[in-house]
Amino acid sequence: NFQQTKSPHLVDSTPLHGEVYASQPINITINFNFDLDEGSDISVTSEDGEEWTEGEVKIEDNNTALQKDLKQGMPDGSYKVEYTACWPDGSCHEGSFSFEIDSSKRSEYEDMRGESEVTVKMKDLMFEQSRIIISPGTKVVWENEDNTSHFVNTETHPEHTYFPEQNSRELENGDSYEVVFDIQGQYNYHCSAHVP
Repeated sequence: NFQQTKSPHLVDSTPLHGEVYASQPINITINFNFDLDEGSDISVTSEDGEEWTEGEVKIEDNNTALQKDLKQGMPDGSYKVEYTACWPDGSCHEGSFSFEIDSSKRSEYEDMRGESEVTVKMKDLMFEQSRIIISPGTKVVWENEDNTSHFVNTETHPEHTYFPEQNSRELENGDSYEVVFDIQGQYNYHCSAHVP
């Protein structure tokens, strides 16, 4: 009888440690390579000590992803993420990382606020309009114009756990995929078939 065991290890997170966002994330997602259990939690504090998480912590993705929603209105600055990751046997370990919000980076994005629908073309192995700013409630449609298949996948790779609704099926030439973004925040994504 073979039983798989997972050594305790943090795989990655969204945002990643040290990453700078142009807008706040909608949640903190931390991926592990072991089964998580009760007692696991996430805290996010700004430099002034204010707590920015809200709601209950969620254990997702076959019990290997820890996720907690963030309050709206996070200002520019540094944020410390502290987490407790617990195993089914009740033992836990703690860790931390940080990320920043710098709204001046929005100048690197194309402002498409006010549009009810925005199309992003998948062409020449790239997303045309790779960085956009939209209003909450906007529908984004990705259209594959390449002769190779593509995917739309939320961060990070290969877990794709930050905003699972943004994960498409394989898109062949002429296929499209759409998502309505209701919550204001930054949604990083990539094509998992062509990750650099």
